[in-house]
Amino acid sequence: MKFSKTGYFLISVCTLLTAVAALNHERLFALANEMYTSLIGNEASSEPPSKIQNNANPSQTPDQIKQLLQQKAMEAMNPPPLATDSEDPEDLKTMEEALNDFYSSEDEQDRESALMILGEYPDPKAKEAILYALNDPEDAVREQAVSQIGNWEDEKERQQMLLTALQNDHPDIVVLALESVAEIDDPALAQKIKELSNNKNEDISEAAKVALDMADSD
Repeated sequence: MKFSKTGYFLISVCTLLTAVAALNHERLFALANEMYTSLIGNEASSEPPSKIQNNANPSQTPDQIKQLLQQKAMEAMNPPPLATDSEDPEDLKTMEEALNDFYSSEDEQDRESALMILGEYPDPKAKEAILYALNDPEDAVREQAVSQIGNWEDEKERQQMLLTALQNDHPDIVVLALESVAEIDDPALAQKIKELSNNKNEDISEAAKVALDMADSD
């Protein structure tokens, strides 16, 4: 069966259109994923922040992707209630704004200020943000996180948070955390401080020995 030049041209055009349609669908899927991430990427979760699970899949139609985006937008605009003991709407609003500022602001001073506010609320999401801040790229924010941990109201939680801080990769943060130790009732915290007393970093080992001596004197 022979095709004329026009026939070959039409077949080529159809093939090209099919490829373009497929490409557009992939782009639409990618756009949906980006929009989904932007909608809930700054929401504090009950677990340490991690990669957001992609609930879309490449086989979904544009209408299905649009419906998914609308659903996630509604979830982002209506987050679950905070677990803080305060029933004051102003307190809840203040805390939500602080969480949003911390996770979304590119300004280190905004994030530092947000941590100072979150430290006043004994809420799991506030605690999570403070621990997350231990790995902030800016020194001032990391130091503020340690400061808030040292002043955390619940003693048991405070020692657990200090234990997390002592596992930080930044020596200055470890030293600050050791200097914030007031009591050592948690066995895991005590063991970690003993290990750090033999650390090769002299600042860390010295701070750990001081923390142990203070605990023994109490």
